[in-house]
Amino acid sequence: MQNFITQFKHNIRRFAHVLLIILLFSACSPLRHVTIDLIMPAKNELPDNIQSLTLVNRAVDCRFEDNPSDTIQLRFFESQFTLDSLILDIPAADSLLRALGNLLFESGRYDIVIPKERFLKMDTLNTFADSLSQSEARQLTRLYNTDAVLSLDYFTTGIKTDFFKMTGWDSYVNNFALFYHAEMKIGYTALFRIYFPGDSAFFINSFFISDTLTWDDVDPDIKNLFRRFTFVKEGMSEAGIAAALRLSQIIAPIWEPAQRTFFTGRDKVFQATETKVMENDWESALQIWLDTYNKSTSRSLKSKLEYNIALGYEMLGNISEAIIWAVKSYEHTYRPVTYDYLNILKDRKSLLLDAHGKK
Repeated sequence: MQNFITQFKHNIRRFAHVLLIILLFSACSPLRHVTIDLIMPAKNELPDNIQSLTLVNRAVDCRFEDNPSDTIQLRFFESQFTLDSLILDIPAADSLLRALGNLLFESGRYDIVIPKERFLKMDTLNTFADSLSQSEARQLTRLYNTDAVLSLDYFTTGIKTDFFKMTGWDSYVNNFALFYHAEMKIGYTALFRIYFPGDSAFFINSFFISDTLTWDDVDPDIKNLFRRFTFVKEGMSEAGIAAALRLSQIIAPIWEPAQRTFFTGRDKVFQATETKVMENDWESALQIWLDTYNKSTSRSLKSKLEYNIALGYEMLGNISEAIIWAVKSYEHTYRPVTYDYLNILKDRKSLLLDAHGKK
């Protein structure tokens, strides 16, 4: 029995010693993770010669109104919140255009102009807007000094609400109780056209978008239920913003978070660049890595620098150069992290080539 206890204590000491080594190694790990934003190509990118857009609204005509939110809400309450209605709302259509302008500009792909006089059909009956002529499109692009016109040519919102009572389990009273249930669905339909009055040809591209947003809530207190439930007018504006988001995801690149790994540690060059990497100053970090690389004779250090240099080039948008440096690092010293990073770079290059129609 005494031998067993002695052996057990010895094993515990060995385990603690190994665990301490692992923890120390982890604390001094030469690798660090950084979260970055990667640009993902547009699903249907516009031609490269379209860099700026004038946004106009040709969907809003004399049928559209701007009724107060309370007035619209009262109409639905008077029908016991059970109504199916088509509402043409000016602020909802304008929210769409403004949100679209912000999304396209923030993508970094387009310069955007939204004119003050952007409602081109406000005083007409325009059930479905005809296409702009080449001369009309050219007049707008010249007036606002842009390459093309992006026009909202059709927009509607259909609202369907439902309200009923239901019995359900109430955990507060530990028994069945009466609940009130409210549901609102807003279906939106939008037609966008892009007019490019170029010198050789008149380019028109159309995008038809249709979807439904749903709000659903339950509460034993009817006042609490509708106090927090989305108002109809607010829901219509959200539908307009949803339509803008859908189009921007089609014609503009989007940014997605991703993780990358880079070498750091006690070496002065890595200490000098770690903060720059975390602050997204890739140009400065890359220059320091390149300068050190040209002076270094250490095979291990050069391999780590080659890896970091590859990352720097990727962050600056030069995928081909990043692959060249990652291959150098891999050939100098095999590391699983380098192998994995090479596969990431190859996938990124394939994605970008496919987005530009190059195989």
